[in-house]
Amino acid sequence: MLAWSRTLKIDIVKQSRCSRCGIVKRMAKAYFGAFVLAILASSAIFPSLVRSVNYVPGVKVGDWIKYGEYKVTWNGTGAEPSYIADEKKVEWLRIDFENVSGTMVTLNGTVQLNNGTQTSQNFSIDVTGNPNMSGVNLLIACNLERGDHLTNQGSSPTINQTTTGIYAGANRNINLAEMSSVRGNQTTTAKICWDQSTGAMVETHSNSPDYYNATAAALGAYIELSIKATETNMWSPDLLGSLSNNLIYIVAGTIVIIAVIVTAIFLRRKKQSTPPSPSPTEATQTSAANLHGDAYSFCLFC
Repeated sequence: MLAWSRTLKIDIVKQSRCSRCGIVKRMAKAYFGAFVLAILASSAIFPSLVRSVNYVPGVKVGDWIKYGEYKVTWNGTGAEPSYIADEKKVEWLRIDFENVSGTMVTLNGTVQLNNGTQTSQNFSIDVTGNPNMSGVNLLIACNLERGDHLTNQGSSPTINQTTTGIYAGANRNINLAEMSSVRGNQTTTAKICWDQSTGAMVETHSNSPDYYNATAAALGAYIELSIKATETNMWSPDLLGSLSNNLIYIVAGTIVIIAVIVTAIFLRRKKQSTPPSPSPTEATQTSAANLHGDAYSFCLFC
């Protein structure tokens, strides 16, 4: 396009010295106008391929989500640290969304231990990715898609894929991101899933060195954490989710029903194949007939 413009400019300069320079200039303007119209037309037909992302929360005041699956595993040599034993006492974690203002969300996190003890803590999240806010993994903006950054910070990780999964009793569209970070010669990996329409975290699996104990970490000790949402008021359970959550009971019940049916059929067939026992009178008559028959047969051979 630059070469075409340069050629057009040279032609205009040359022709401007002749008597018909006015006609040539008008033609050049006409060509230029047609070129601009062509650009505008292509812009209308082929819009920008860059998706505009609006980072806003998808939760509202009163929403909550509960993580009934909470598992911590320590892998290392020697005795398991006491802080891991304490983490294993966690029975569930619940997040209540208490305030939403613009891109800011205030949450209350409640942890219940297996002895019934509860502790709560309030914190705030800015879904645009304000680095001064905590808990970014628990909530991201809603309606993000594959390739979008988790926040509007260009350096933040991107969503690897948008897929589906069963969470809190329903089949949901989820955004999945796989991340890793290196610290020295140690690597931390995480796989996190968020509900697409609300932005709430529904599942996470992480594997990280035991940074709480530098000596253990140097020896290769690491911590595995798995969390999964089991209840919420942000959506209702559906048939697919109910089937999935109760699959073990459905399979067990089906096996029991089949076993009962097979046993009943077997017993019925066995009963039909066994001849009825004769009455005492029928037995006596049968025996006498047999005796007469034997005597008759014997005489035939006399």
